Amino acid sequence: MSDKGSTYLDKILAAKRAELAAPRATRSGALTDRELLELGARLPRPRDFIGALREGPRPGIIAEFKRASPSAGALREGADARQIAMLYAAGGATCMSVLCDKHFQGSLDDLRTVRQSVALPLLAKDFILEKTQIVEAKRVGADCVLLIVAALPAPQLRNLIEFSHSLEMQVLCETRDEAEIDRAMAAGAKLIGVNSRDLQTFELDPDRAAKLRKYVPKSFTYVAESGVRSIDDALRLRDSGADALLIGSYFMTAEHPGEALRELVMAL
Repeated sequence: MSDKGSTYLDKILAAKRAELAAPRATRSGALTDRELLELGARLPRPRDFIGALREGPRPGIIAEFKRASPSAGALREGADARQIAMLYAAGGATCMSVLCDKHFQGSLDDLRTVRQSVALPLLAKDFILEKTQIVEAKRVGADCVLLIVAALPAPQLRNLIEFSHSLEMQVLCETRDEAEIDRAMAAGAKLIGVNSRDLQTFELDPDRAAKLRKYVPKSFTYVAESGVRSIDDALRLRDSGADALLIGSYFMTAEHPGEALRELVMAL
């Protein structure tokens, strides 16, 4: 696909495929599916990400660590993952999300650092296309992984969800419309996210998560992703029925991220 016809998501996925195709002498990518499953099963048991969101005060807050984004550029260059994680934990975060992709100045090393720093359930925020990525995320401390419905054909989506569940990991399925919500639920997802930012264009529709809430039954856990730029935005999403809010840029651009989180939690 030429760059002219490529979306932001296409370009990120192309880079991820190239990264995964690189020599794998030191990676679990050389293992068979059975070997991957056996390796993943030997790793420490994950924390209950969904349970934390459903059992605590609603909506739960998934506080995200990211230094940059393709849409906004630098957010907090050079930010220390350990320091931010500890501020989030002290500020009242229910869970944490850690960007692991280079387009966001993230890596699995950041996830490992956060795991060593706090006891919160952790989401590995990456562009996952293969089982090996799930095992590697679990190896460094992830309890939950992100799967983007727009990036995966239906059989592959189901396969990756089933593989994650077999490792006792949970999956946040990211969607952007009613059709993708239906695909995620049909594939076995229990945690449904609606991203107010369209990854094809990186344009923001602040009303998307609220508008699509009605398509997700209450038996599923519903996460509103992106679009929170103020406490009022968070209150609006709370009132729409979101079980959890995933918030990154709002905290990462605040002068004091921990205080910004604490103020938002108290307002909810």
